[in-house]
Amino acid sequence: METSRRSFLRAAGSSLVLGAGSVRSASAAQAPAAPVSFPGVPNPLEGSVDVIATGYIWTEGPVWVGGETGHLLFSDVPGNAIYSWDGKRTTVFLAPSGYQGFPIPASLREAGSNGLALGRGGLLVADSGTRALARVDLATRQKAVFAEAYQGKRFNSPNDLVVARNGAVYFTDPPYGLAGVQKSPLRELTYTGVFRVSPDNQVHLIADNLFPNGIALSPDNRVLYATDNSGWIAIDLDASGLPAGQRPFVASDKVGGARGDGMKADSAGNIWTSGRGGIYVFSPKGEHIGFAPIAGRVSNCAFGPGRSLYVTNDTQVVRGRIRADFPGGSPIQH
Repeated sequence: METSRRSFLRAAGSSLVLGAGSVRSASAAQAPAAPVSFPGVPNPLEGSVDVIATGYIWTEGPVWVGGETGHLLFSDVPGNAIYSWDGKRTTVFLAPSGYQGFPIPASLREAGSNGLALGRGGLLVADSGTRALARVDLATRQKAVFAEAYQGKRFNSPNDLVVARNGAVYFTDPPYGLAGVQKSPLRELTYTGVFRVSPDNQVHLIADNLFPNGIALSPDNRVLYATDNSGWIAIDLDASGLPAGQRPFVASDKVGGARGDGMKADSAGNIWTSGRGGIYVFSPKGEHIGFAPIAGRVSNCAFGPGRSLYVTNDTQVVRGRIRADFPGGSPIQH
């Protein structure tokens, strides 16, 4: 049912080599010293979560592909691979998923793909290792870069992305994929930005005053959410999808000092976000309406059929079931 890292190495052979000193993203720092609880805030999940895949280095970017008979894709970022789970077993979908060279240079901290999203008729990838955005054909698994620079300067290391109804892609660009992070000599941009790639692949800067990681988009495509060291930020968008204003959404100190990593918006506009100790759910007004305690270092989540919530959690992927009486929890349908 599960594919271990050792099994993958046997399958992929010399096409995958870990970079020296590979480490986890900022969400690794979210591991709590003690269980986190919020009295009075309901758990949106029924019971405990189940481990469906394990044996990886740092899992990220889950996305469900297809309907009831579909499959889950997720990244192992330092492992430089995308995996597929079909409900019974896990197999390699794409390796390498990011940096293509051999060996992986020590200047790269995370050589693989990170965030994944469906759009433009394929799988869209925040390619940390290649420092670009790419589209992968789901049938042929051929990969093509469609954005890699802004005003002639290479991105830091695209981390997460979300797709608008019209095919525009919003993404975060922190330097977590580079050895030395902020101090990496490979950096060409002097800030860590949130960007938009238009349907014709023109890159627009959305924000340059954040240290972003996760990203989500409201169902009406008029509010963009991004994480920051201060907590969660809302960026209002105009009719053309460009920024019209920025405001705090949820301050870190309002949820015990937690900070977010990956997140998804549901059809009701609620934000489901990883954070210290589990998955937090915020209403469109920024109210803390749900908390699912999950042990370990949670990085991201995705909705699946049957009210399933898939969570990438350190070296594994877990699955919970969203309560039928919880408001929201179904994926946005474009």
